[in-house]
This record gives sequence, C-alpha cells and structure tokens, in this order.
Amino acid sequence: MIKGKLPILALLALAAGAVTKATAQKVTQKVKPGKGLYEIVYSEKANAVYVAGIGSRGQQGAGKVYKLDPATLAVKDSIDVSAAPAFGLGLNEATQTLYTSNTRGNSVHTIDLKTGRLIATIKHGKDKSHTREIVADEANNKIYVSDVGGGIWVIDGKTNTYSHTIEAAGLSIAGLALDAKKSILYAIDMKSDKIVSYDLKKNTVIDSFPAGSKGAINLVLDAATNRLFVANQGNGDVTVLEAATGKLLQTIVTGKGALGINFSPAKNWVYVANRGEGTVTIIDAATYKVLSTLETGSHPNTVALDKKGNAFVTNKAKSAPRPAPGETPKPQPEDENGDIVTLISL
Repeated sequence: MIKGKLPILALLALAAGAVTKATAQKVTQKVKPGKGLYEIVYSEKANAVYVAGIGSRGQQGAGKVYKLDPATLAVKDSIDVSAAPAFGLGLNEATQTLYTSNTRGNSVHTIDLKTGRLIATIKHGKDKSHTREIVADEANNKIYVSDVGGGIWVIDGKTNTYSHTIEAAGLSIAGLALDAKKSILYAIDMKSDKIVSYDLKKNTVIDSFPAGSKGAINLVLDAATNRLFVANQGNGDVTVLEAATGKLLQTIVTGKGALGINFSPAKNWVYVANRGEGTVTIIDAATYKVLSTLETGSHPNTVALDKKGNAFVTNKAKSAPRPAPGETPKPQPEDENGDIVTLISL
C-alpha cells in the first residue's frame, strides 16, 4: 500500500458517508386529501395517518378528518366534523381516541378511532376560546389543550368532559410538551416569548424562562436528555434549552416561519416545518447539525412521525388576500403545492 494514500481514502470514505446520511431522507409521496389542511397525527395501533381539513374559505358543510394509509397516503376514510371544523389534532394512542381543537368552534371534539365516530363535543363554558395544540397524558387519561385566549384546558379522558383551566401558566398559550414520567407540562406563552413549566401533581408553576428567540410557537421534549427544542417563527430558527433550568444550549437557523416541530427518539432527529420557506429541516439532535432541508409544499404546517422516523407533513395552500369591505372576492387559482400531505421516507 502506498504511504499517504490511506488517510486520503479514509477521508473520502467519511465524506461519502456524510453525504449518504445527509441525503438519506427524501420526499416519496404527495397527495391532496382535501381542502384547508392543518394538523396531522400518526397512530401506530391504527396503522393510519389522520389529517384535519377545514375546507375552502366560505365553503358550507366543510370540515373533515381524513384517514390516510401511511405507506401510500391514499384516503381510506373520513370523519365529518363540519359542525365545528377541526384545526389541531391530538392522539391518545392507549385509548385510540383522537381529540380535535376546533379553533373557530369554541370546542374540542372526541373521536373514537375504532369506530370512526364523533362521540363528544366538549366546551369550557365560556363564550370564546382559541383552542390550538393538544397533548395526551395516556397513563392518567388526561388531555391538555392550549387556548391562545385563556390558559390550558384540562379534559378528563374517561368521561370526555371539561375539568378545569390552568390559568397560572399564562393566558396566551400556544405550543405544549408533556413530560409524562415527571408530570411536568411545558407551555409557550406567546405574549412573553417564554416557556412555562408546570407541575401537574402540585398544580403549581415550577419555572418560567425565555425561549431564546422571537416568535416562539411550538416545542417538543427530548425526555432522555431533558432538552426542549423550540420552533420560533419570528427568527426562523430552533432554540435548544435545558428543560430543568432554561439554559440556552444552541440556536439553529432552519428557515422563515419555523412552525411545526417534532422529535424522533429512534433516529435522534428533530424535524421542523418552515412555513415561509416551503421546507422541512431535519436536525441531528446530538450534534445540532442540519442533515437535510427538503421542499415539501407551499406552507408546511405540522410534522407527524412513525416509530422509524418517517415523517408525514401537512402543507397548507396559498390563500388569496381577504377582500376589502364591499369588494368582490377574487377567485384563487388552484395551488398545486398546497393542501397536500407529504411523506418523507428514510
């Protein structure tokens, strides 16, 4: 063997490996299940993807939750929620119950995935709300719903009834993340760009600390390392924080309007939907390096993951400007890259 060649070959091999890793993720499927897509979840037990669609602006009788095949994204079924169209989705995998945040309907729907039936519509007794994100404490069968207009709803999953509102966490709550083992709920207060940690057993605020950027909107917890990954719309980045102290560990630029965020324990990757860029960024959670940035559609909104790390992304359609008072609405051309679900395969 010629001296000096081994290091060069070794470096080339390492470089090739890095390229392979960085390009291993790719968009393999795109479908248009319906109009006005918002959030998405994946159920391993049901072997299905569920997508909320509110229909077109001004469309009467719209509002469905679509059930998709996770391999092909073909529509297998749909659930009518037109009485109060669903925007956000949250899943209790243990009970096979889907919860929807009906942002304009001042309510939350409960859907039995075994039958595909809407079994309850839950309200909190006030005239207004802006329900948004939903997380489920499966062990205790409690459901937590962020209300941008007033705290966090607590729903009893056994009876499918409203229990109470956590107001101490803040009154402009967006993203939620749950540490089920420690019974700690993390919430983003949009008005202050702060993260609030809340002890669900003691019913008290533990701490409040800056999100580390502007326009904090959603977050996800890596429970194994006790780190929070926060998507910040204002700066188009992700901040990494120690969950226990709020210490800022890293800032990763991903793209305009960073919105949806999710974490794959199997791959140790973070997925970020950049609404303003039309892309999804995949980050190595160990090194904070960007592995891939993939074009997925017009306005990526939410990312759902299966156990292997395959990703399902909702992409909202571009909308026409709202007409001025007295002005006739102009027709909006069909957006080929909007209202689609994208599958990112490994």
